[in-house]
Amino acid sequence: MLTIRETGPVWRLQAAPRELARAVAYCELPANSLVLTEAAWTGLVPDSAYVECPTFFLQDKVGFVALLAYFVVNGHGFRLFVRSPEGESEGLLLAYPRLDETTISLLRRFDRLAADQIDDLCRRLELFLGQLALPPGKPT
Repeated sequence: MLTIRETGPVWRLQAAPRELARAVAYCELPANSLVLTEAAWTGLVPDSAYVECPTFFLQDKVGFVALLAYFVVNGHGFRLFVRSPEGESEGLLLAYPRLDETTISLLRRFDRLAADQIDDLCRRLELFLGQLALPPGKPT
């Protein structure tokens, strides 16, 4: 059996199955990179489908960034997680669309650092993807 040994983080984009399937097809990623959990099939957790990179079915990190861009440009909700290759210490990096100020304020009451990190990462993601959308040679 062929295995891929990665040393860096594994990124997970989790979203609604229908939207994620459309995005995978649009970005021309391997169909096998889309994972539908039991909770997604039963409708128990409506946004539990995911794509991870790098994995056996998806090594294309540029394609994964294109997948992120698809969701942001089209305004579809998703969550971004990161974990070690061994599956340890999975953590939510951000929820998109960006949480509104009321929700961020409420989250800050429970965990200020996590709320600030999520808010900052959303802003950075939007800035980064906005830069990708600029034509070549256009000043930022």
